[in-house]
Amino acid sequence: MPAVVVFDCFDTVVLSGPLPGPERFAACLADVLALDARRAGEVVHTVFTAVLTAMADPYALQPATLGLLEEALRDGGERRSRADLEEALWQALGCADHDRYVLCEPVADAMRRVAAAGHTVRLLSNCYLPGTLMRRLLRRLAVPEVYDRALFTADGGPKKPDPRAFRLIGDGPFERRVMVGDSWELDIGPARALGWDTVRVDPAAPDPAELAALWAPR
Repeated sequence: MPAVVVFDCFDTVVLSGPLPGPERFAACLADVLALDARRAGEVVHTVFTAVLTAMADPYALQPATLGLLEEALRDGGERRSRADLEEALWQALGCADHDRYVLCEPVADAMRRVAAAGHTVRLLSNCYLPGTLMRRLLRRLAVPEVYDRALFTADGGPKKPDPRAFRLIGDGPFERRVMVGDSWELDIGPARALGWDTVRVDPAAPDPAELAALWAPR
């Protein structure tokens, strides 16, 4: 019976370095959005505070990053186009740095093989990039486009480890659900609590043999 296999993004499908800090974020906003340094710092403080507050509560809904940014600018009498806001986030979160994010080839191969075996592939990611930019990044890294659905939490809504996020991405007439991820706290433990099968990936040394179980007959 075909299963749904849900892959985490960062440190599973995509390997990445540490996120840039508030200083880099503010500098990018000031540059791309033509803000003075003080105003850019205020916007970053507002956005980071809201996001980090939500992230501190596992079951709080994550606010949409673009919405937070638009609101913070509007409250200061500034308005910018959606395209400019997306470009600011793209640069601020290091997506223009071509060495910050790389494809994890063994996991990408597992995605292809799972799809070829007739299973449904999906993505679930706690992230700060809205879905439009997440898809742009995944295309740039050549992540296999074999997934039929993705839940990117920066668009707003429940995030891992909230069971609501898993239920949303695992929705459908599947007898088996599998979570593939690197984090016990965010990926593996919550999925197992819902009765899902799991495959934990070590981003430093992903094991193709363990991943092979995803497409082997059961």
